[in-house]
Amino acid sequence: MNTNDEQTAMSAGIWNTFTTDPTTGITILTADGEILFINEQSTRIFFNESREPGSLVGVSIYDIGFPKEWADERVELMKEIIRSGERRLLRTIWNGKQQFSWMSPVPGDDEQDQDRVIVVTRRVPTTYENEYLMDDEIEVVRSGVICLGGLSVLTARELEILSLLGQGMSIKEIAATLYRSVKTIENHREAIGRKLKRTRGVELTVIAQSAGLSIEDSKRIRMDKVARPESGGYDSSKDK
Repeated sequence: MNTNDEQTAMSAGIWNTFTTDPTTGITILTADGEILFINEQSTRIFFNESREPGSLVGVSIYDIGFPKEWADERVELMKEIIRSGERRLLRTIWNGKQQFSWMSPVPGDDEQDQDRVIVVTRRVPTTYENEYLMDDEIEVVRSGVICLGGLSVLTARELEILSLLGQGMSIKEIAATLYRSVKTIENHREAIGRKLKRTRGVELTVIAQSAGLSIEDSKRIRMDKVARPESGGYDSSKDK
């Protein structure tokens, strides 16, 4: 085997390992949002399990059923990545889970090829890793559109309180932060517990940390408040 063959085999092996990592979603798209490649993990993150990755290849993210605000945000970001040649780290909440997407430009092989963007997505709860990513040298873009999944039953105020619980704050500390009485915060926490069917404070803390919620998320556009995707789109019941 010559050097070129060895390099090709090594590249193929690395790519196969990379795309089959059970914790990592991989998608390659054009700047206009057409899906050129998507692995099973990425399909599971964004769609219900009945969707086959191959059925999404060649389809625009505008035609899959996502809200226009969500698709516009990503297309604008991908065009900027291709124009600047710089990577971006996109942080969002999807189906009630925090996830980070590393987005990098992939130049076309020749003048006939369209430039593309490769998107590597992982779910990351509120941990030291989360703090490291937010402080990383790559610019972090915070998505303005979120999909709350099972958390969509909560009001904006309840999301704020849940996010602060996830940061380890006590009821008293939350009351001081939000300029509300302790009794008011206790009532909100009880309402959150009823809606999520979790009555223990520690359970709510775990849910909040898994979701990776920040207090600013309560102000973002919620997919449960806009047009729902068509049949076969995201399935918020998966995380209930």
